[in-house]
Amino acid sequence: MEGLLLVDKPKGISSHDVVDKVRQVLKIKKVGHAGTLDPAATGLLLICVGRATKLTPFLQDLDKTYQGKMVFGLTTSSLDEEGEVVEEKNASSLSKEKVEELFSRFRGEIIQTPPMFSAVHYQGERLYELARRKQMVERSSRRVQIYELELLRFTLNSHPQVEFKVRCSKGTYIRSLCADIGEAAGFGAYQASLRRTSIGPFDLKQAKKFEELDKGLGEENVYSLKDALPYLPLVTVKAGAEKIVKWGGSLYLSHLDNLPPGLGKGERVRICSQEGQLLAVAVSLQEETHFYRDKIGFKYLRVLA
Repeated sequence: MEGLLLVDKPKGISSHDVVDKVRQVLKIKKVGHAGTLDPAATGLLLICVGRATKLTPFLQDLDKTYQGKMVFGLTTSSLDEEGEVVEEKNASSLSKEKVEELFSRFRGEIIQTPPMFSAVHYQGERLYELARRKQMVERSSRRVQIYELELLRFTLNSHPQVEFKVRCSKGTYIRSLCADIGEAAGFGAYQASLRRTSIGPFDLKQAKKFEELDKGLGEENVYSLKDALPYLPLVTVKAGAEKIVKWGGSLYLSHLDNLPPGLGKGERVRICSQEGQLLAVAVSLQEETHFYRDKIGFKYLRVLA
């Protein structure tokens, strides 16, 4: 069995624990995930099985959607519910309208600093390993995109609670987002809960519950290699051209059975056989409207030989 498996990760276990469980159930070593979830977070995890592990970089690039809860007036050491409270303020003067206004400031491109309790590497160690030793270090800021940030529910008290939905680019730390919004409000805030509901075209509703994995996995639970990247245009090669792709040879128009309408130069594509087997992920070197016979058509990014 190989392909993409969607799993609903429960709270309290790591993403690697889910990978180990799938390895155990399928009795296969070549298993990985395409984007980690903190142990305290729940929700959608993309598990790559067999040759699908070669597709991990393309799945990691997808935008993510989360639903969560943040609490104002409390700041924690880890920026989420797992840490110790380091500062407390009465935030009862905060209004729903003010939170809406704050959210509007954090839509679009923002600059984030990864939290100390994160898996980012620093001189050969993970930041969370240093944080556990109470060792603080300088972290490089990064630019991320907040495509959507919606207030779902507002509960007023001395520590107002806000339920929210956010769709963001890869590499976004929702804990940091909550903390930055809290700082902008003047009261501080922490992430009280987080659930990932979608990754690109994949939805949590399609995922298998972690506790159901012991019942076994069939082919119907796994997306094929071809279907693991449904957002990429599909290029089908003619019968007999599969070997050219597997050997990394140059593809010309004469080798192709079809070209996706409107294909642009520099656009990523799936290259498949007549039988629907994914052969490679590539970048188009030409436009569909001006695809020359005597010029190489694609540059391979990953060949699944």
